[in-house]
Amino acid sequence: MNRYTPPRPKPQLIVRGKALVEINGKERPAIIVRIFKDEERALVVCGTGTPRTEYVAIEVRENSAAGKALRLDKPTWFYATALRSVKLSHLKAIEGICLPELFLQVRLLVEGALAALPSGELTKDLSSDAVPTTKTQDNTTS
Repeated sequence: MNRYTPPRPKPQLIVRGKALVEINGKERPAIIVRIFKDEERALVVCGTGTPRTEYVAIEVRENSAAGKALRLDKPTWFYATALRSVKLSHLKAIEGICLPELFLQVRLLVEGALAALPSGELTKDLSSDAVPTTKTQDNTTS
C-alpha cells in the first residue's frame, strides 16, 4: 500500500526559528529573537561550538530536547556577545525551532545585553561582519 507523505514545508524566517548567518567567513547557527519587517532586519543570537568561561552563556547539548528541536549536531553555546542585527537577506532559514523553555533563557540573555549597551550601540548596524549566505554574491569590494 502506498502512503502519501506530503513534502515538508520550506523553513521560514520566524521568531524562535533557526537560521544560518555567515560571520567572518563561517556559517553560524542563529536563533531569531525578533523580526523588524519594516526595516527588513532580524535580531539574532548566534551560536558557536567554542566554550568560553569568561562569558555568560547558554549551553545547548545536541542530544538534549532543545538540541534536537534546533537540530544541532554538536554542543553549541549562545553568548550575549554574539547578538546581531542582521538584514533578512543575509539569513538562511533552516529546519529547527527553539523550544519555549530555551527561548525564555535566550530572551533574558538578549534583554540583559540590550539593557547594558549604551544608546549609541543600540542604533549601530551590528551586521557589518555578516554577509549574505548565498553563493552567488558579488565578490567585488567597494
